Amino acid sequence: MRRILYVIFIFAFILMMVCPNVYAKEKTLGELKKELQALENSLNKNTEEKNQTDEQIKQTTEKINSIEAEIKQTNEEINKLVSEIQRLNEQIEVKNKEMKSIVNFVQVASGESAYMEYIFGAKDFTDFIYRMAVSEQMVDYNEKLIEEYNSLVKQNNEKQETLKQKQQSLATKQQELSLEKAKLGEKKKELNEGELDLKEQIKTSKKSIQSMKDMGCNDNETTTACTQRKIPPATNTGNSSNIVTRGSFIRPLVSAYVSSEYGWRFHPTLGYNRLHTGIDLGASGYSVPVYASASGRVGAVIYRASCGGNQVYIYHNIGGKTYTSGYMHLRSINVSVGQTVTTQTVIGTVGGNPAIEYWDKCSTGQHLHFILATGLYFTDYSNYNTFTSHTFNPRNMVSFPGTGGSFYGR
Repeated sequence: MRRILYVIFIFAFILMMVCPNVYAKEKTLGELKKELQALENSLNKNTEEKNQTDEQIKQTTEKINSIEAEIKQTNEEINKLVSEIQRLNEQIEVKNKEMKSIVNFVQVASGESAYMEYIFGAKDFTDFIYRMAVSEQMVDYNEKLIEEYNSLVKQNNEKQETLKQKQQSLATKQQELSLEKAKLGEKKKELNEGELDLKEQIKTSKKSIQSMKDMGCNDNETTTACTQRKIPPATNTGNSSNIVTRGSFIRPLVSAYVSSEYGWRFHPTLGYNRLHTGIDLGASGYSVPVYASASGRVGAVIYRASCGGNQVYIYHNIGGKTYTSGYMHLRSINVSVGQTVTTQTVIGTVGGNPAIEYWDKCSTGQHLHFILATGLYFTDYSNYNTFTSHTFNPRNMVSFPGTGGSFYGR
């Protein structure tokens, strides 16, 4: 017996490890309010940081503009220096030629004999003194030419080195600032994305809170507890002998034909494959009434959406579980958020005619798009993709004829 209990314990432990509880604790209205406040605080902080980043980007841009102006000025100096260097080179060449001429004249290679021959070739003493002075001047001038030549070469080299260093310094500064600006740009992009995400979360949170407030929920109640208390259990109260039900939902139209099924298909107006979240029921006539498919409370009403047109979403409490039924492409809406409805309540009329509901771009003909989903749309979740993942085939709970087939009676 002890061994059996041990085996049972090990098996239970393995199940706990392999199949952990994936359901998060449902939040109360009070907790949602606190979360909303925290989200708004985060948004304010994000906005403040974004403003600081904008100021940093502005300052960095001003620095870059200043560097670019300095680069422009340096380029002008470069052009000026190039001209000056060219002039120096010309002067150097002239000095070089002068030195060569003097060297040839004094015949440095033969020592000082040329000076002596020149001096002692004087005709008289006055000529002798003159020739001495000329010789000394020639030697001095030669030395001066060499000094000037060396000075010009040095200036040339220094100017070129200064130019090179300045170019490198400016290029480095420009590169550093450009990198800094790029980093700030990425930071701003992340902050913008964070801002959009926070705004979407705040929008969702506000919708959830408002929905619970409309239901009259208390701060210490969860959505499920509030729903079970406020929404009446679904009952089919119709007295028509033609009512055909499976579960607690019934057909939303008295008569129609099935024009499209739930599931993946090529969308006729969007032009790509996507999940068709409900079943399409075609019906002719200008004021065809649409009824609630089960008792419940109106959770959301949408007017003139570009894809789906006028829409009504109703919350239901069936067997202790919550559901959302959706009615899209309506011509008119006769209910409001928070209103309690039964299966005899006319919530609107069938629309979807492109010639009349011209704003509804996702409909090619008059029909009702009928949706069933688990959970409460706009309360348990607000993202449309999440809502899509919660939808299921209405045929699972409502009796419909096959594709193209017609029905008469709910």
